Amino acid sequence: MLITSFSVLIPVLFVMSLGYWAGCTRRFDPVQTQGINDLVMNYALPSLMFVATVSTTRSEMLAETYFLLALLVAFLGLYVAAALVSVLILRRSIGEAGLQAFLITFPSVAFFGIPIFRGLFGEGSLLSIALADVLASITIAPLTVVLLEIHAQHSANTGAEPVGNLIWNGLARSFTKPMVWAPLAGAAIVLLDIDFPKEIDHMLSLIGSTTGGTSLFLAGLIIASYSIKLGRDVILNVFGKMILQPALMMLLVYLLAIPDPLGREGVLMCAIPASAVGPILAARYRVYEIEAASTVVLDSLLMVATFTAAVVLTGV
Repeated sequence: MLITSFSVLIPVLFVMSLGYWAGCTRRFDPVQTQGINDLVMNYALPSLMFVATVSTTRSEMLAETYFLLALLVAFLGLYVAAALVSVLILRRSIGEAGLQAFLITFPSVAFFGIPIFRGLFGEGSLLSIALADVLASITIAPLTVVLLEIHAQHSANTGAEPVGNLIWNGLARSFTKPMVWAPLAGAAIVLLDIDFPKEIDHMLSLIGSTTGGTSLFLAGLIIASYSIKLGRDVILNVFGKMILQPALMMLLVYLLAIPDPLGREGVLMCAIPASAVGPILAARYRVYEIEAASTVVLDSLLMVATFTAAVVLTGV
């Protein structure tokens, strides 16, 4: 198991280190980094997710119902709990609480998941990655934006926009993203039993095949732009993301009797570092910036130990 883990993680860490080196040596400026980000998030990743989804059968998709329920609890359920603890116990503002909960519950499956899960579980695991990313993108992401918008309005002492409008706008923005609607479109095609042309499948697979290496290189570039500053919140965030969330998912897998490999995939998804979207949102709203950046960097550095432990515990 350890050999399997390291054999999968070493190429991942190598490519991410290349991106980190390129970022530290300023081989790519912010405009170029944004261009790579657009390539991954708007073209390569959505294409790969669409192909992975449309290539499955209806029975395979329906078999993931309990898996999605467990992810919903591990993502959204833990998000709500973390946000409440942040506000009521840590005395954080609503915007800071939203970002803290985001960092504890939103794994970077889009960047790390594809190359790792291909090595551990094969091509069939891409459907689980697509479903997990869509679930997080239509629940955690818009909810965080809503809390940040409320925080911004209170800070500016302006007339507060109705919460219902904020939620609707957040969901609407989420569904306009290719990485959300592409796998949903693929799921609709499968559930409606529509025969999808193989020629289009091959075309999308060609651009989608660039996702793994490019996303890891991009992750290294993004991490290189941040520095670490340890503090109470950062330690709590890292503990919550890298230990508490995988442990919760492991419990849910047991309680819901989710079969392998789905159960193992769910636990390992939760053992992936927090999404780099967190620091981006923090910078946009000018709140919780140091803590968000430090959490993502420290998550990524500790991934070798925590993810390997998760692999051993799940018996992959």
